[in-house]
Amino acid sequence: MKHSTILRLLCALLSICLLCGGLVACSEGDEVPEGYQNATCNGEYFRLYIPTQWTSNTESGVSGGHYSLAEGTAVSMIEVDFDLPSAETDTADGETAPADRTATLEDFAAAHVAQISQLNGYKVLKDMADSNIGGRIKTKEISYLAKVSDTTYGYRQIMIKAEGRFYLFTYSSIYDADAMEADGTNTFYYWKDTVDGILANIVFYKYPYEAGKDDKKIPAVKDIPAGMKLVTGNDVAYRFFAPESWMIGEAEAAALVYVSETDRSNVSVMGYVPDVEGYSVANYWEDTEKHYKATLSDYTLVGEPTESTMGGKNATVYEYTYTLGGVTYKCRQTACVFGYMIVVMTYTALPENYDAHLAEVEQMQAELTFRR
Repeated sequence: MKHSTILRLLCALLSICLLCGGLVACSEGDEVPEGYQNATCNGEYFRLYIPTQWTSNTESGVSGGHYSLAEGTAVSMIEVDFDLPSAETDTADGETAPADRTATLEDFAAAHVAQISQLNGYKVLKDMADSNIGGRIKTKEISYLAKVSDTTYGYRQIMIKAEGRFYLFTYSSIYDADAMEADGTNTFYYWKDTVDGILANIVFYKYPYEAGKDDKKIPAVKDIPAGMKLVTGNDVAYRFFAPESWMIGEAEAAALVYVSETDRSNVSVMGYVPDVEGYSVANYWEDTEKHYKATLSDYTLVGEPTESTMGGKNATVYEYTYTLGGVTYKCRQTACVFGYMIVVMTYTALPENYDAHLAEVEQMQAELTFRR
């Protein structure tokens, strides 16, 4: 899912690339937990999955993602290069042991607490305690408060030792001292079940992750509509199905299909997270239409917007035409809100081919589902 508002132009440009024959085909792959997406950086020996309605942060170089930047609601996971000092050291029970012994989870946890206790405004919410990941791997867990500038954040951190490596999982969110834990008004506690789900799905491997290799591959799933095939992988929040005869195009920003090598009429699906909360389809189209009017020649809205559904969500359909490079194109754009995202399906064709594929496009819209 993309943050940038260039979605508005990409919907047009990606479709034109297909009409001009500029995209190629893609393939099949494996499944990740239902309702989740991969948020793991290249080279990591773990797999971290976050809900599909969250936004991955892997472009920052740290495995993880966020739900709301405004709330500071985010998770991350890193490998920590931890070892005991070179001299003799005291163990957790006060005994002295040679430094060449293997560092334990208890050693790692004690060293971490010594570091975080120096943070500005540090206050323990929940003392260090034993915990586990999905009942499989023993961990240590602590929750505390700390200040960043003048804002107080709540932190829940999990210390892990797996396959001889040490890891630190962090959940953070703005902490409102006046809000209550029990009634869910305190953001920090509101996400507990979601974070528990993220933790339960962490998996460790003996080989490093190759970022992007598996997520975009098309998984084997049940209940594919008759006469259709799955187009999308586990890197997006939806399952996009297209007629079996249509070709699958490959692009970084969207899922795309087109009719054939001789007829490049195409459909793309994209999702992105707006920069503001409460962003509606009407807000999206108002911004998008302003952008189209400023960048696309002869942009014209055809008729009035109509109400529809997509993926079980209320949606609005917009039809319009524009000219690019002396060629006129006709488009149909269907937009809906899914959680914190705007999801858009765009159909682009030459005017003379538009009606011929409209029934198939409507079927694609009807069969699109969200990975909950």
